[in-house]
Amino acid sequence: MTYDIAIVGAGVHGAAAAFHLARRGVSVAVFDRGPVSGGPTGRSGGICRAYYTDPFLAETARDGIAFLAGFEERTGGHQSGFRRTGAFYLHGPGDVDAAADTAARLAGLGVRSELVGAGALPARLPGLDLDGVAVAVWEADAGYADPYAATVGLAAAARRHGAVVHPHRPVVALAEESRGAAVTTSDGEVHRAGRLLVAAGPWTAALLRPLGVDLPLTVERHVVAVSEHDPADAGGLVPHVLIDLPGGYYTTPQPRTQYLTGGVVPASAADPDDVPGPRSEELEALAAASAVRSAARRRARVTGGWASLYDVSPDWQPVTGQVGEHVYVDAGTSGHGFKLAPAWGDHVARLLLGDPDPRLAAFGPGRFATGGKLAAGFGTARILG
Repeated sequence: MTYDIAIVGAGVHGAAAAFHLARRGVSVAVFDRGPVSGGPTGRSGGICRAYYTDPFLAETARDGIAFLAGFEERTGGHQSGFRRTGAFYLHGPGDVDAAADTAARLAGLGVRSELVGAGALPARLPGLDLDGVAVAVWEADAGYADPYAATVGLAAAARRHGAVVHPHRPVVALAEESRGAAVTTSDGEVHRAGRLLVAAGPWTAALLRPLGVDLPLTVERHVVAVSEHDPADAGGLVPHVLIDLPGGYYTTPQPRTQYLTGGVVPASAADPDDVPGPRSEELEALAAASAVRSAARRRARVTGGWASLYDVSPDWQPVTGQVGEHVYVDAGTSGHGFKLAPAWGDHVARLLLGDPDPRLAAFGPGRFATGGKLAAGFGTARILG
Protein backbone atom coordinates (compact mmCIF):
# COMPACT_ATOMS: atom_id res chain seq x y z
CA MET A 1 0.00 0.00 0.00
CA THR A 2 2.52 2.53 -1.19
CA TYR A 3 1.58 5.80 -2.88
CA ASP A 4 3.37 8.83 -4.20
CA ILE A 5 1.33 11.07 -1.91
CA ALA A 6 -1.02 10.40 1.01
CA ILE A 7 -3.57 13.00 2.08
CA VAL A 8 -5.26 13.06 5.47
CA GLY A 9 -8.59 14.83 5.19
CA ALA A 10 -11.38 14.45 2.63
CA GLY A 11 -12.81 17.92 2.99
CA VAL A 12 -12.76 20.27 0.04
CA HIS A 13 -9.04 21.07 0.37
CA GLY A 14 -7.97 17.44 0.58
CA ALA A 15 -10.28 16.47 -2.28
CA ALA A 16 -9.08 19.36 -4.46
CA ALA A 17 -5.42 18.51 -3.90
CA ALA A 18 -6.14 14.86 -4.68
CA PHE A 19 -7.91 15.83 -7.90
CA HIS A 20 -5.08 18.03 -9.14
CA LEU A 21 -2.46 15.45 -8.24
CA ALA A 22 -4.34 12.52 -9.77
CA ARG A 23 -5.04 14.36 -13.02
CA ARG A 24 -1.26 14.72 -13.35
CA GLY A 25 -0.87 10.96 -13.06
CA VAL A 26 0.38 10.99 -9.45
CA SER A 27 -0.52 8.01 -7.23
CA VAL A 28 -2.67 9.44 -4.42
CA ALA A 29 -4.53 8.06 -1.41
CA VAL A 30 -6.94 10.07 0.75
CA PHE A 31 -7.94 9.09 4.30
CA ASP A 32 -10.73 10.50 6.44
CA ARG A 33 -12.31 9.65 9.76
CA GLY A 34 -15.77 10.04 8.19
CA PRO A 35 -17.33 10.35 4.76
CA VAL A 36 -16.12 12.70 2.06
CA SER A 37 -17.19 16.22 3.07
CA GLY A 38 -18.41 14.89 6.39
CA GLY A 39 -16.63 17.52 8.48
CA PRO A 40 -16.75 21.33 8.44
CA THR A 41 -16.72 21.50 4.63
CA GLY A 42 -20.21 20.04 4.45
CA ARG A 43 -21.45 22.72 6.85
CA SER A 44 -19.95 25.67 5.01
CA GLY A 45 -22.13 28.61 4.03
CA GLY A 46 -20.82 28.10 0.49
CA ILE A 47 -20.19 31.77 -0.38
CA CYS A 48 -18.10 32.22 -3.52
CA ARG A 49 -16.37 35.61 -3.54
CA ALA A 50 -13.08 37.04 -4.71
CA TYR A 51 -13.36 40.01 -2.33
CA TYR A 52 -9.99 39.68 -0.63
CA THR A 53 -7.54 42.33 0.47
CA ASP A 54 -4.63 39.98 -0.30
CA PRO A 55 -3.97 39.93 -4.08
CA PHE A 56 -2.88 36.27 -4.19
CA LEU A 57 -5.98 35.13 -2.30
CA ALA A 58 -8.17 37.29 -4.55
CA GLU A 59 -6.60 35.77 -7.66
CA THR A 60 -6.95 32.25 -6.30
CA ALA A 61 -10.58 32.87 -5.31
CA ARG A 62 -11.26 34.26 -8.79
CA ASP A 63 -9.87 31.07 -10.31
CA GLY A 64 -11.69 28.88 -7.79
CA ILE A 65 -15.01 30.49 -8.65
CA ALA A 66 -14.35 30.00 -12.36
CA PHE A 67 -13.67 26.32 -11.62
CA LEU A 68 -16.93 25.98 -9.67
CA ALA A 69 -18.85 27.75 -12.45
CA GLY A 70 -17.43 25.31 -15.02
CA PHE A 71 -17.41 22.36 -12.63
CA GLU A 72 -19.29 19.88 -14.80
CA GLU A 73 -16.85 20.22 -17.69
CA ARG A 74 -13.76 20.21 -15.47
CA THR A 75 -14.76 17.14 -13.44
CA GLY A 76 -16.39 14.97 -16.06
CA GLY A 77 -20.03 15.63 -15.33
CA HIS A 78 -20.22 16.39 -11.62
CA GLN A 79 -22.15 19.33 -10.15
CA SER A 80 -21.07 22.10 -7.78
CA GLY A 81 -24.45 23.80 -7.38
CA PHE A 82 -22.89 27.16 -8.23
CA ARG A 83 -25.32 30.08 -8.54
CA ARG A 84 -24.08 33.49 -9.62
CA THR A 85 -25.99 36.07 -7.58
CA GLY A 86 -23.45 38.85 -7.22
CA ALA A 87 -22.43 40.16 -3.80
CA PHE A 88 -22.60 43.48 -2.00
CA TYR A 89 -20.08 44.31 0.73
CA LEU A 90 -21.32 47.07 3.02
CA HIS A 91 -18.73 49.21 4.80
CA GLY A 92 -18.81 51.86 7.49
CA PRO A 93 -17.05 55.27 7.31
CA GLY A 94 -13.74 53.91 8.55
CA ASP A 95 -13.41 51.52 5.60
CA VAL A 96 -13.94 53.91 2.70
CA ASP A 97 -10.34 54.12 1.54
CA ALA A 98 -9.64 50.42 2.10
CA ALA A 99 -12.79 49.40 0.22
CA ALA A 100 -11.85 51.66 -2.69
CA ASP A 101 -8.34 50.20 -2.80
CA THR A 102 -9.69 46.64 -2.68
CA ALA A 103 -12.21 47.25 -5.46
CA ALA A 104 -9.51 48.79 -7.67
CA ARG A 105 -7.13 45.91 -6.98
CA LEU A 106 -9.80 43.37 -7.85
CA ALA A 107 -10.59 45.15 -11.09
CA GLY A 108 -6.90 44.94 -11.95
CA LEU A 109 -7.12 41.16 -11.50
CA GLY A 110 -10.06 40.89 -13.86
CA VAL A 111 -12.66 40.59 -11.10
CA ARG A 112 -15.75 42.60 -12.01
CA SER A 113 -16.01 44.93 -9.01
CA GLU A 114 -17.57 48.34 -8.55
CA LEU A 115 -17.37 50.90 -5.76
CA VAL A 116 -20.87 52.17 -4.96
CA GLY A 117 -21.24 55.36 -2.94
CA ALA A 118 -23.83 55.79 -0.22
CA GLY A 119 -25.97 58.05 -2.42
CA ALA A 120 -26.35 55.38 -5.11
CA LEU A 121 -26.97 52.46 -2.77
CA PRO A 122 -30.72 52.87 -2.12
CA ALA A 123 -31.47 52.32 -5.78
CA ARG A 124 -29.22 49.24 -5.84
CA LEU A 125 -30.52 47.75 -2.59
CA PRO A 126 -34.16 48.85 -2.41
CA GLY A 127 -36.01 48.17 0.81
CA LEU A 128 -32.90 48.09 2.99
CA ASP A 129 -32.12 50.51 5.78
CA LEU A 130 -28.55 51.56 4.98
CA ASP A 131 -27.91 53.60 8.11
CA GLY A 132 -24.20 53.61 8.97
CA VAL A 133 -23.14 52.43 5.51
CA ALA A 134 -20.69 54.84 3.90
CA VAL A 135 -19.76 52.83 0.83
CA ALA A 136 -20.27 49.40 -0.71
CA VAL A 137 -18.48 47.20 -3.21
CA TRP A 138 -20.39 45.18 -5.77
CA GLU A 139 -18.80 41.97 -7.09
CA ALA A 140 -20.81 40.85 -10.10
CA ASP A 141 -19.55 37.28 -10.45
CA ALA A 142 -19.85 36.24 -6.82
CA GLY A 143 -22.48 33.80 -5.61
CA TYR A 144 -22.77 30.56 -3.72
CA ALA A 145 -22.36 26.84 -4.35
CA ASP A 146 -23.05 23.50 -2.67
CA PRO A 147 -19.95 22.56 -0.65
CA TYR A 148 -21.03 18.97 -0.16
CA ALA A 149 -21.76 18.35 -3.84
CA ALA A 150 -18.57 20.10 -4.96
CA THR A 151 -16.37 18.11 -2.59
CA VAL A 152 -17.98 14.79 -3.48
CA GLY A 153 -17.58 15.72 -7.14
CA LEU A 154 -13.89 16.53 -6.73
CA ALA A 155 -13.29 13.25 -4.90
CA ALA A 156 -15.15 11.28 -7.58
CA ALA A 157 -13.16 13.02 -10.33
CA ALA A 158 -9.94 12.26 -8.45
CA ARG A 159 -10.97 8.59 -8.32
CA ARG A 160 -11.61 8.64 -12.05
CA HIS A 161 -8.00 9.75 -12.50
CA GLY A 162 -6.77 6.91 -10.30
CA ALA A 163 -6.83 8.28 -6.75
CA VAL A 164 -7.82 5.93 -3.92
CA VAL A 165 -10.20 7.44 -1.36
CA HIS A 166 -10.59 5.78 2.06
CA PRO A 167 -13.61 7.24 3.90
CA HIS A 168 -14.40 6.09 7.43
CA ARG A 169 -10.73 5.19 7.96
CA PRO A 170 -9.60 7.24 10.97
CA VAL A 171 -5.89 7.97 11.10
CA VAL A 172 -4.47 7.01 14.48
CA ALA A 173 -0.78 7.72 13.86
CA LEU A 174 1.52 9.50 11.44
CA ALA A 175 5.23 8.89 11.16
CA GLU A 176 7.97 10.37 9.04
CA GLU A 177 10.45 7.86 7.65
CA SER A 178 13.71 8.08 5.75
CA ARG A 179 12.01 7.77 2.36
CA GLY A 180 8.61 9.23 3.09
CA ALA A 181 5.82 8.94 5.62
CA ALA A 182 3.58 6.26 7.12
CA VAL A 183 -0.12 6.59 7.84
CA THR A 184 -1.60 4.10 10.31
CA THR A 185 -5.38 3.75 10.25
CA SER A 186 -7.67 2.46 12.99
CA ASP A 187 -7.83 -1.00 11.45
CA GLY A 188 -4.08 -1.37 12.06
CA GLU A 189 -3.03 -1.07 8.44
CA VAL A 190 0.04 1.00 7.59
CA HIS A 191 0.01 2.96 4.32
CA ARG A 192 3.26 4.45 3.06
CA ALA A 193 3.79 7.38 0.74
CA GLY A 194 6.67 9.42 -0.56
CA ARG A 195 5.04 12.60 0.75
CA LEU A 196 2.26 13.33 3.19
CA LEU A 197 -0.25 16.20 3.18
CA VAL A 198 -2.29 16.84 6.32
CA ALA A 199 -5.44 18.78 5.43
CA ALA A 200 -7.66 17.65 8.28
CA GLY A 201 -9.18 20.97 9.27
CA PRO A 202 -9.72 21.26 13.05
CA TRP A 203 -7.87 17.98 13.66
CA THR A 204 -4.72 19.02 11.78
CA ALA A 205 -2.72 20.42 14.69
CA ALA A 206 -3.34 17.36 16.89
CA LEU A 207 -2.36 14.96 14.12
CA LEU A 208 0.93 16.75 13.49
CA ARG A 209 1.93 17.34 17.11
CA PRO A 210 3.41 13.83 17.61
CA LEU A 211 5.76 14.58 14.70
CA GLY A 212 7.15 17.54 16.64
CA VAL A 213 5.17 20.04 14.56
CA ASP A 214 3.41 22.62 16.77
CA LEU A 215 1.08 24.75 14.70
CA PRO A 216 -0.69 27.72 16.34
CA LEU A 217 -4.11 26.69 15.06
CA THR A 218 -7.21 27.10 17.17
CA VAL A 219 -10.74 25.79 16.73
CA GLU A 220 -13.89 27.90 16.85
CA ARG A 221 -17.57 27.02 16.79
CA HIS A 222 -19.64 29.03 14.31
CA VAL A 223 -23.40 28.96 13.88
CA VAL A 224 -25.47 29.45 10.73
CA ALA A 225 -29.20 30.24 10.84
CA VAL A 226 -31.70 29.30 8.15
CA SER A 227 -34.64 31.69 7.75
CA GLU A 228 -37.76 31.60 5.61
CA HIS A 229 -39.48 34.71 4.27
CA ASP A 230 -43.21 35.19 4.49
CA PRO A 231 -44.53 34.45 0.97
CA ALA A 232 -46.16 37.87 0.99
CA ASP A 233 -42.68 39.41 1.16
CA ALA A 234 -41.42 37.76 -2.04
CA GLY A 235 -40.80 41.20 -3.51
CA GLY A 236 -38.54 42.13 -0.59
CA LEU A 237 -35.99 39.37 -0.97
CA VAL A 238 -32.30 40.28 -1.20
CA PRO A 239 -31.21 38.27 -4.25
CA HIS A 240 -27.49 38.78 -3.66
CA VAL A 241 -24.92 37.59 -1.18
CA LEU A 242 -24.76 40.41 1.38
CA ILE A 243 -21.80 40.92 3.72
CA ASP A 244 -22.57 43.66 6.21
CA LEU A 245 -19.36 44.72 7.94
CA PRO A 246 -20.99 47.22 10.33
CA GLY A 247 -23.59 44.59 11.22
CA GLY A 248 -21.09 41.77 11.63
CA TYR A 249 -22.96 39.20 9.52
CA TYR A 250 -23.37 37.75 6.05
CA THR A 251 -26.46 36.44 4.31
CA THR A 252 -26.73 34.10 1.37
CA PRO A 253 -29.89 33.61 -0.70
CA GLN A 254 -31.12 30.06 -1.08
CA PRO A 255 -33.72 28.39 -3.30
CA ARG A 256 -37.30 29.58 -2.94
CA THR A 257 -37.58 32.17 -0.14
CA GLN A 258 -34.89 30.94 2.26
CA TYR A 259 -31.63 32.62 3.21
CA LEU A 260 -28.68 31.81 5.47
CA THR A 261 -27.13 34.10 8.08
CA GLY A 262 -23.71 33.69 9.67
CA GLY A 263 -21.17 35.84 11.46
CA VAL A 264 -17.98 37.40 10.06
CA VAL A 265 -16.17 37.95 13.36
CA PRO A 266 -14.34 35.54 15.71
CA ALA A 267 -16.47 33.15 17.76
CA SER A 268 -16.12 30.91 20.81
CA ALA A 269 -13.44 28.25 21.16
CA ALA A 270 -14.49 24.66 20.61
CA ASP A 271 -13.47 21.05 21.07
CA PRO A 272 -13.46 19.49 17.59
CA ASP A 273 -14.71 16.19 19.03
CA ASP A 274 -17.59 17.71 20.98
CA VAL A 275 -19.57 20.33 19.06
CA PRO A 276 -22.99 21.14 20.52
CA GLY A 277 -25.71 21.99 18.05
CA PRO A 278 -27.08 25.51 17.70
CA ARG A 279 -29.18 26.91 20.50
CA SER A 280 -32.43 28.63 19.58
CA GLU A 281 -31.21 31.92 21.05
CA GLU A 282 -28.09 31.80 18.85
CA LEU A 283 -30.16 31.28 15.74
CA GLU A 284 -32.57 34.04 16.70
CA ALA A 285 -29.70 36.46 17.41
CA LEU A 286 -28.19 35.87 13.97
CA ALA A 287 -31.55 36.28 12.28
CA ALA A 288 -32.18 39.49 14.24
CA ALA A 289 -28.82 40.92 13.17
CA SER A 290 -29.61 40.34 9.49
CA ALA A 291 -33.12 41.75 9.95
CA VAL A 292 -32.05 45.16 11.25
CA ARG A 293 -31.88 46.56 7.73
CA SER A 294 -34.92 44.76 6.29
CA ALA A 295 -38.61 44.87 7.18
CA ALA A 296 -39.15 41.71 5.14
CA ARG A 297 -36.50 39.89 7.14
CA ARG A 298 -38.04 41.08 10.39
CA ARG A 299 -41.15 39.14 9.35
CA ALA A 300 -39.17 36.05 8.38
CA ARG A 301 -39.03 33.04 10.70
CA VAL A 302 -36.07 30.90 11.69
CA THR A 303 -36.58 27.36 10.41
CA GLY A 304 -33.29 25.75 11.40
CA GLY A 305 -29.56 26.03 11.32
CA TRP A 306 -26.37 24.28 12.29
CA ALA A 307 -23.11 24.65 14.18
CA SER A 308 -19.78 23.95 12.56
CA LEU A 309 -16.07 24.18 13.21
CA TYR A 310 -13.47 26.61 11.92
CA ASP A 311 -9.74 25.90 12.17
CA VAL A 312 -8.20 29.30 12.55
CA SER A 313 -4.65 30.60 12.28
CA PRO A 314 -3.44 33.66 14.25
CA ASP A 315 -3.90 35.91 11.20
CA TRP A 316 -6.96 34.11 9.80
CA GLN A 317 -5.01 33.20 6.67
CA PRO A 318 -4.19 29.76 5.22
CA VAL A 319 -1.30 27.80 6.69
CA THR A 320 0.16 25.92 3.74
CA GLY A 321 3.67 24.61 3.36
CA GLN A 322 6.30 22.10 4.37
CA VAL A 323 6.62 21.05 8.02
CA GLY A 324 9.00 18.08 7.65
CA GLU A 325 11.27 16.55 5.10
CA HIS A 326 8.33 14.65 3.60
CA VAL A 327 5.37 16.26 5.40
CA TYR A 328 3.20 19.19 4.33
CA VAL A 329 0.19 20.97 5.73
CA ASP A 330 -2.82 22.80 4.31
CA ALA A 331 -4.98 24.20 7.09
CA GLY A 332 -6.30 27.39 8.67
CA THR A 333 -8.68 28.09 5.79
CA SER A 334 -12.03 27.67 7.53
CA GLY A 335 -14.65 30.30 6.95
CA HIS A 336 -13.27 31.32 3.59
CA GLY A 337 -11.54 28.27 2.19
CA PHE A 338 -14.33 26.69 0.16
CA LYS A 339 -14.20 28.91 -2.90
CA LEU A 340 -10.40 28.99 -2.73
CA ALA A 341 -10.05 25.22 -2.72
CA PRO A 342 -10.47 24.29 -6.41
CA ALA A 343 -7.57 26.59 -7.37
CA TRP A 344 -5.67 26.42 -4.06
CA GLY A 345 -5.56 22.65 -4.50
CA ASP A 346 -3.64 23.14 -7.72
CA HIS A 347 -1.10 25.31 -5.86
CA VAL A 348 -0.82 22.62 -3.19
CA ALA A 349 -0.30 19.94 -5.84
CA ARG A 350 2.51 21.99 -7.37
CA LEU A 351 4.05 22.44 -3.92
CA LEU A 352 4.02 18.69 -3.28
CA LEU A 353 5.57 18.06 -6.68
CA GLY A 354 8.40 20.52 -6.09
CA ASP A 355 7.20 23.31 -8.40
CA PRO A 356 5.42 25.82 -6.13
CA ASP A 357 4.22 29.28 -7.05
CA PRO A 358 6.71 31.53 -5.19
CA ARG A 359 3.82 33.58 -3.78
CA LEU A 360 2.58 30.58 -1.80
CA ALA A 361 5.61 30.89 0.50
CA ALA A 362 4.00 33.87 2.27
CA PHE A 363 1.41 31.44 3.73
CA GLY A 364 4.02 29.02 5.08
CA PRO A 365 3.66 27.77 8.66
CA GLY A 366 7.04 29.22 9.64
CA ARG A 367 5.79 32.79 9.46
CA PHE A 368 4.39 32.78 12.99
CA ALA A 369 7.72 31.94 14.61
CA THR A 370 9.17 35.13 13.14
CA GLY A 371 6.14 37.29 13.89
CA GLY A 372 5.23 37.46 10.21
CA LYS A 373 1.48 37.62 10.41
CA LEU A 374 -0.28 38.52 7.18
CA ALA A 375 -2.52 41.56 6.98
CA ALA A 376 -6.12 40.63 6.36
CA GLY A 377 -9.67 41.87 6.23
CA PHE A 378 -11.33 44.90 7.70
CA GLY A 379 -11.11 45.47 11.46
CA THR A 380 -12.32 42.41 13.38
CA ALA A 381 -13.64 40.85 10.17
CA ARG A 382 -10.31 39.18 9.43
CA ILE A 383 -12.12 36.45 7.55
CA LEU A 384 -12.41 38.72 4.52
CA GLY A 385 -8.72 38.19 3.87
